[in-house]
Amino acid sequence: MENPLVSVVIPAYNRPDTLKVAIDSVLEQTYPNIEIIICDDSSDDRVQKMLDPYLGSNPKIKYHKNERNLFLENWHKCYDLASGEYINYLMDDDVYHKEKIAKMIYFFNEFENITLVTSYRQTIDTSGQFLPPIWATVRLYQETRILDGKELANFVLTRCTNFIGEPTTVLFRKKDLIEPFGVYKGIQYALINDLATWLSLLSKGKAVYIPEALSYFRLHPDQNSQKMDLKKKGNEWLDIIIASREDGFLDTDDIFKTALQTYRERIKNYPEYAEDLKRVEMILTTLD
Repeated sequence: MENPLVSVVIPAYNRPDTLKVAIDSVLEQTYPNIEIIICDDSSDDRVQKMLDPYLGSNPKIKYHKNERNLFLENWHKCYDLASGEYINYLMDDDVYHKEKIAKMIYFFNEFENITLVTSYRQTIDTSGQFLPPIWATVRLYQETRILDGKELANFVLTRCTNFIGEPTTVLFRKKDLIEPFGVYKGIQYALINDLATWLSLLSKGKAVYIPEALSYFRLHPDQNSQKMDLKKKGNEWLDIIIASREDGFLDTDDIFKTALQTYRERIKNYPEYAEDLKRVEMILTTLD
């Protein structure tokens, strides 16, 4: 199939204004075969009211209002309702470049064993103005590269930073993801659910990195990730570092130690991470 269906899945929550911008960026895509799945976890009907004009005029958009707040299960619901061969999440406060899908799907069509395609993402503020990159969003390369999955995963894990991107950033083939989004080795991750899925995909093949800004990552005080428990974030990084070895990542003791030492450096000055610090020290002792 020359233009396989791509499902853009949006777990929405109480942001009708930025969601409208996000949806418009999908409708402006140069790629012709896209469906939009919106699962609404909102506590009010503002999103539903904003969507009414879209739903009456655009059959590409399929909307579902949850009867109760599903939180992470809402991500799974979006995914399960998607009928496309390819999946790209879109956070309701982020934006796509109009050529995002077309430029990314090219690599699946032209190269073998690609399991995810990502790109540089431009940070923006609440009004959509460009911001300088933060540590996680720096441009990794100046040219497009096809990367070994293990190599990219190790780069991320040894730096305890998700350089691959937020859910908005990555396009992947639905059949390549065996576990639900954010589940890795049977564990549901919350704050780094995107990385959990990227590791699952990278264990099966190669990645493509495109240096163009094909998505726009909005930074603002109301981001869900900024409201989540930072202690949980720490536990998740340590757990995923350890679990990743089952897939052949961090496969030597030296590189495993590097990941653990980076994590230790991040948490050493925070008393709430005392138990994690003990776990790290115990593991490092066994490697010496």
